[in-house]
Amino acid sequence: MVHDKKKATNASSGSYSIEDAIKIADDIFKLSKEKKYNLGAFIHGLIFALEYAQNSFRIPQQQVAVIKRDCRKYFKAIEIKKS
Repeated sequence: MVHDKKKATNASSGSYSIEDAIKIADDIFKLSKEKKYNLGAFIHGLIFALEYAQNSFRIPQQQVAVIKRDCRKYFKAIEIKKS
């Protein structure tokens, strides 16, 4: 996967790279394949985990929104590079 080493920040845990986040996502998807989760249940579980983490760690909605926008921009950039 093509990506830059852009740094992201999180108030509770310092900075991390996009590469760090991608490694976590890869681990999550590997687990999904190993466990053969139903796709709908898997997506629901991801959303549930996001909401739980946001509430448990008191992550402001605005911070989550910024991360989601950055992810969309990242994937759009990948699509443009593939073309």
